[in-house]
Order: sequence, then C-alpha cells, then structure tokens
Amino acid sequence: MKDTILPVSFFFGVNNRSGYCSLFGEIYDPYEKGEHIILKGGPGTGKSTLMRKVAKEAKSKGYFVERGFCSADPSSLDVVIAPEINFSIVDGTAPHTFDPKMTGISEHIVDLGVAWDRKKLQSHIYEIGQLMQSNSLQHKRASEFLHVASQIEKESAGICGSFTDTTKLERFVKRIASREIPARKAVKQGRRIKRFLSAVSPVGMSVQHETVVALCERIITLEDEFSAVSPFVAAYLSNYARGNGYDVIECFCPIFPTTKIEHLIIPELKLAFFTQNSYHSSIDDGEKTVHATRFYDKDSFARNREKLNIQKKAKRELIDEAVRKLALAKDIHDKLEAYYIEATDFGVINEIGEKILNSIK
Repeated sequence: MKDTILPVSFFFGVNNRSGYCSLFGEIYDPYEKGEHIILKGGPGTGKSTLMRKVAKEAKSKGYFVERGFCSADPSSLDVVIAPEINFSIVDGTAPHTFDPKMTGISEHIVDLGVAWDRKKLQSHIYEIGQLMQSNSLQHKRASEFLHVASQIEKESAGICGSFTDTTKLERFVKRIASREIPARKAVKQGRRIKRFLSAVSPVGMSVQHETVVALCERIITLEDEFSAVSPFVAAYLSNYARGNGYDVIECFCPIFPTTKIEHLIIPELKLAFFTQNSYHSSIDDGEKTVHATRFYDKDSFARNREKLNIQKKAKRELIDEAVRKLALAKDIHDKLEAYYIEATDFGVINEIGEKILNSIK
C-alpha cells in the first residue's frame, strides 16, 4: 500500500450486539521488531490530539499512514499506524483496554495521568463517578437495541437465503474470482487483515468511503439489502485471493463483528468488493453494480417482500434508537472531559508528545 491524497481510515472497535468488539490485537505483532506506544489516560487528556500530531509527522516524512477513528466519537482518533517502519500509537484505555506483551521492548506504555492534578479530580469524585456510570448505562442500552436489530437482520437473511439460487451464486462468484483476481503460484498464503469500514456511532452509521477510493482504482459493488449474498461472496473471494498470495483487508459488519465480512479490499490489485445497502451508500467511483436479487427466486421474493420490508423498518428504528443512546453517551463523555481538562497540565502533555514525535524516524 502507498499513501494517497485521500486519507486511509478505519475503525478498530465498534459498539455491537454484545457490547464492544475490539480489533486492537490486529494492529501489530509485538514479537516483531518495531515501536508501539500505548497511551493510558482519562478523557480529555489529549490522546487524540497527540495522535493527530503523530499522523501528521509520519506523513510529512513520506510514510504511509493508517488512522483508526473512535466509534463513540468519529471525530476522535484511537489508532495511528505507520506500517513501513512498524510504528503505531494507540489509545489503550477503556473500552478498548490494551495491555502490552513485550513491555519495554517493542511496546511502551505512556501514562498521561502524570499530568493530572489529582486533588482537583478528587474534589469532584461524586460527579465524575455519576457521569461514568451514566455513560456505561447508555452504551449498555445501545447494545441491547443493536442485539435485537441483529436478530431481525439474521431472520431476514435467512428468509432470503431460503430462495437464493446457490448454484447460480457459486457460478457467479467463481467467474468473478477468475476474472478479477489473477491466479499465481504463491510462495505463501496472503495475510488476512481485519478492519471495520463502518461503525454505529452517535451521528449514525459512519462509513469510511474515502478509504476505499484511496486504496482502490476499481470498485465492484454488490447491492444486497438483506445480507443473503454478500457475506458468501466476500468470504469466497477473500479465501481465493489469499490462496493466490494476495493480502486482503476483510471489513466486518459492525453488528456481526466476528462472523460477517461486509466489504473486501485487495490492496495489491487496487480492487474492492463493496456491499451497498441502506447503511452503506454506493461509491461514485464504482465501475459495476451487481444486485443480489438476481440470485433470488422472483416469486418467493415477491411473496415475502412485505414481511422483509416490515423487518427492514423495525431494524432501522432499533439502530436509530441505539444511535440516540450513543449520542447521549457522547454528551456525558463531553462532561467528563471537562473535569479532566481542568485538572490536566497540558505543558506536561506537550513534553511527552514531543518525545514521541522525535521517536518517529
């Protein structure tokens, strides 16, 4: 991968039906030579600002930079990676608590809490405690709504799957694979890189469309409203590409974060397979769109259309309610930040930041 004008950004953690799912373990291998900084500190201590400076510094030196945004606040950074020099800096605080395996060797903990005036914080112990509990409660409620939404989606996918022509689908995906992914004798199997391209956030479903455009010159879109076809297509193409030695970026669905691949990027081929639905609008640069309905039995689809539309509406309302809970959580988090900002010596934070910036070689 090489850097481009457009930013390359993903999410490394998402709110989902089970609470919170983190891909922070996918960022780097601690047993390889490199430098990975794990920031510890509360809200409002400048972690995201520091990571933005790191991203800018690495980019100014000509390195490819990958950013990971926070699903609880898509304007805030959780991760910055410069893979060419095996460097990363991550927010290692809850909910994506991240602890090192090779402390002091490839991994380094940086405690931003040294800049706190603890007496100021302790003077607001009751208020801060109440806000933290309220924040957790809103996230829990959001997960409950997403859980119900996931059950509805699972049922809709099952209905559509029951009248999908699997033989026709298999022929299609094999044809796409042989046409779009050149076969070759691979020295070793390609790597599987896991990411989230989208996340349920306080502002709705946040999707990093620009990342696909930045990494890919060709985008094949699969319009699949009920997820009966695209997960099979993405999984098949991922295995086929890896078997031919290509690294792939599997972008998982934020509601099914461990089982459902929603989009697939093959960087070496500058090729993406992108799923379009109510939550992922089409990308203008896409060269071709395939509709999942072409694999359906038309009569069966027509008979079930009313039920599917009712389920679609119910799922939308549940996700919208989860978004509202996340927005409440974000408002509470902003109030928490105010207490920590007041108690933080940002002169100390800036000194720490300068040392980190100087370590990017």
